[in-house]
Amino acid sequence: MIITELYIRNFGKFSNRHFYLREGVQVISGENEFGKTTLHAFIRAMLFGMERGRGRAAAKDDFSRYEPWEDPGSYAGVMRFICGGRRFRLERNFARHTRSVSLICEDDGEELSVEHGDLEMLLGGMTPELFDSTVSIGQLKAEPGQELADALVNYAANYYETGGGEYDLNAALKDLNEKKRTAAKQLREEESLYEAKLQKMQQECSYLERDMERLHREHEEKEETLEELEQEITFEPDTPEAAPGRLLVPGGIVGICVGILGILWSRSIGQELLNMSVFVGVAAGMISLLGVIVLTAGILRMTGRNRSGKRAGRRGTEEKGASDGIEGQRKRLEWELERIRGELKEKALRRENIREEYEETEKSERHIRLEKQCRALELAEVTLRKAAGAAGEYMEKRLNRRASEIFSAVTDEKYPSLEIDGQRGITVWNGIRRIPAERLSRGTVEQIYFSVRMAAAELLAEENMPVILDDVFAFYDDKRLESVLKWLSGQKKQVIIFTCHKREEEILRQI
Repeated sequence: MIITELYIRNFGKFSNRHFYLREGVQVISGENEFGKTTLHAFIRAMLFGMERGRGRAAAKDDFSRYEPWEDPGSYAGVMRFICGGRRFRLERNFARHTRSVSLICEDDGEELSVEHGDLEMLLGGMTPELFDSTVSIGQLKAEPGQELADALVNYAANYYETGGGEYDLNAALKDLNEKKRTAAKQLREEESLYEAKLQKMQQECSYLERDMERLHREHEEKEETLEELEQEITFEPDTPEAAPGRLLVPGGIVGICVGILGILWSRSIGQELLNMSVFVGVAAGMISLLGVIVLTAGILRMTGRNRSGKRAGRRGTEEKGASDGIEGQRKRLEWELERIRGELKEKALRRENIREEYEETEKSERHIRLEKQCRALELAEVTLRKAAGAAGEYMEKRLNRRASEIFSAVTDEKYPSLEIDGQRGITVWNGIRRIPAERLSRGTVEQIYFSVRMAAAELLAEENMPVILDDVFAFYDDKRLESVLKWLSGQKKQVIIFTCHKREEEILRQI
């Protein structure tokens, strides 16, 4: 890709300005505040667009920084470039309310769709983050960012596993994590339903057991009441109070009869038996008197019985009524006990059925399927990360090899190689020993970062993107700068150098 023209309608401090560029290394120099960084930002905005921030961040983002104060409606520009041997015209309007973008092939007039990825395809899959970590180096930003490491692992996995760049490891991991979150959420919902079902059965069993305990207590209380009631019920023999009167009456009558018979017999015997008759008569008289007494007592007893009979009848009726009431209570208690035993049996059966149902309750098919899906996704992520780790090692070797070649060239072979290791960091080899990067001068460290960026750009970009260097040689001495510019001049790519010095141009004229 070669940028041929930049037309800034309104962007930052520039308005209606044209800049024409060419292939190879070129220098755009100017004093501080000339607008070099603005031009750098314009190129990036044309290639990838520019989003306005939200909230407080919007006041400090690039959109607000470069938005025209006087005419924000003309916040726009045009870029012409060559890609794949064809000429294209890219136009963007950054204004808040009239934002638009168009991409036209000027060779045949074909209009391409930026929204559908045509520009991204022309850029060879280059993203804004990767652009910032490789070919675009701003002031004091020589060190690559984390995006470069992610892109390298992604690239390595794609080529290591498939031999092509059509797969995106980071996107795959992101999609996998999203599926894991979705499946985990659905599984939690299913587990909640399952646990709720089991808990409901446990709760119902608990309610039944409490009811059974209450019924057992009620049964015991009613049994005790029935025993007490049965002890109160007694059966008395039928012996009325007037029974002695009934015995005295016949005894008295018999005594009277015997006495009368004795008196009559004593009178009928002869004189010769006078003495004996007197004795018999006296005895008979005594017996007759006794009979009269007994008869009188019997009559009185019977008379008393007749008077108390009514009272005894009334009391008997009352006692019979009470007896009938106690019997009714006993029957009701027996019925209640039978009912309680029936309820206990029914509840015990229900409890056993629930316990069996609890033990036999299984997870739903969806629940089992989600568990398997979560395990499969977890395994897939582990496998994918292992593959990424293996691919990362493979990529490290390729990156180290190419970065070492560039680093050796820009240091005039003072350092034959460098090594990037995830554990030990960056080290360089001077032919005798390996030196950690933090022990090197800032100028050498800048050369390391430059070498890593250029190597990564070659590996990751399908299209040769322009290299943009914005005042990045501040820590380079003339010798280092000459070595870097010589290497850049030998590359078949466009290089745009923004600087406030003249030495870059002077050195390039001598190369």
